[in-house]
Amino acid sequence: MEAHGELETIAVLVADDDEDQRLLIERILGSTEGVRHELTLVPDGRSALGALRERAFDVVLLDLSMPGLDGLEVLRAVADDPARPQVIFVSGKGTVSTATRAMKLGAYDFVEKPVDAARLQALVWKAAEARRTLSKSERLEAAARRSATSVRIVSQDPRMGEVLDLVARVAPSDVSVLVVGESGTGKELIAREVHRLSGRHAAPLVALNCAAVAPSLAESELFGHEKGAFTGAGARKIGLIELAEGGTLFLDEIGDLDLGLQAKLLRALEARVFRRVGGVKEIPADFRLVSATNRPLRKLVEEEAFRDDLFYRINAVVVELPPLRERPEDILLLARHFLSELTPAEAEQWTIDPEAARAMEAYDWPGNVRELRNVIERAALLARDHVIRARDLGLDPAGPSSEEAGGSPPALPSLRLDELEAMAVREALERTGWHQGRAAELLGISERTLHRRIRALGLRRPHRRS
Repeated sequence: MEAHGELETIAVLVADDDEDQRLLIERILGSTEGVRHELTLVPDGRSALGALRERAFDVVLLDLSMPGLDGLEVLRAVADDPARPQVIFVSGKGTVSTATRAMKLGAYDFVEKPVDAARLQALVWKAAEARRTLSKSERLEAAARRSATSVRIVSQDPRMGEVLDLVARVAPSDVSVLVVGESGTGKELIAREVHRLSGRHAAPLVALNCAAVAPSLAESELFGHEKGAFTGAGARKIGLIELAEGGTLFLDEIGDLDLGLQAKLLRALEARVFRRVGGVKEIPADFRLVSATNRPLRKLVEEEAFRDDLFYRINAVVVELPPLRERPEDILLLARHFLSELTPAEAEQWTIDPEAARAMEAYDWPGNVRELRNVIERAALLARDHVIRARDLGLDPAGPSSEEAGGSPPALPSLRLDELEAMAVREALERTGWHQGRAAELLGISERTLHRRIRALGLRRPHRRS
């Protein structure tokens, strides 16, 4: 539903095999005061489905009995589409049972012929308003859920202060933002901050890690697909661009996006329309793009692995995040922040002893903030008496250099999930003298689960010396 000058515009599809009835509805809606109806008239159910695939409508007026596909079959075909229009049945063969079936399938209302002009005009307006309100409420609910679980950016580093100042300046605009930084520096947090401070904050922020999805699936993830578009596409799928309507699309590791998809993304950014896979209908694309990469995009452009036109389209504003090794004053600040997040009820009881603090400040943190959080999670699990000691950290005191690490995530053997679990279980059992009830409580799991893990890990209680 759009504004057209001073008039509200409602896109309406009318499907009826009776030409006189189609023309009557056209005259009725055409004479509605204060509203402009943009009408598409079709003679049967198959034509209705074709029109629904061609463009978006606010309201559909369906005849119940039509050749080929009847009105109920048309409704069933679009019932699983979250973006479908409101459907009103208009029929001379209405019964209580058919009306009930229609309402169960999600029809907005049911009108019998001959149609009352004033009632139809009012009903179409209410249905369009209901569609708009429902769409808005769903976006607001999603935004509220995200706000409740938002993560603060914690830093006292001057360079990070400059980054946040830049974010605050550019967020209110719709300019594309490219966030550059090593893995684990918090690029997604910056994207969420851009969205939070923008005029789109009440609408969704949706994210895709381009490196984590196969190229064969990425197109469907981004653009969605129509039912039957390919083997296994049993229903219409709404893509992330469509879900980001009015909000922000965050593409992490955009340097890994397939070249063919780069061209389609560029078209969506420039023409502000896109098509689902297997679809012919052009759908409006209203989103703000925030991208992130830990790869040198300029070099990828030179190697023809990344489109130069897309590169210049997405880097209107570049936000560079410094690695954690260049933010030494943030290391202990973040460590205490993570401790308070992990154990909020005991936040004030935790301390980090001087030797552990020196070890953290001397370490190079090739995995950046993400690695620091993992280390603190491990240390909190292994620490005694709410004191983090150097031995709890599992860090090499010398610390690998960033050159050795290559900017990649940490390669600490003690952070492998299976090894970490075994260490935690052993430590809990040793601290409780192999009292499985108290050890399970310490680990936050049931005694039965602990017993299964002891058997799976092959742990045995040490023999006591007499």
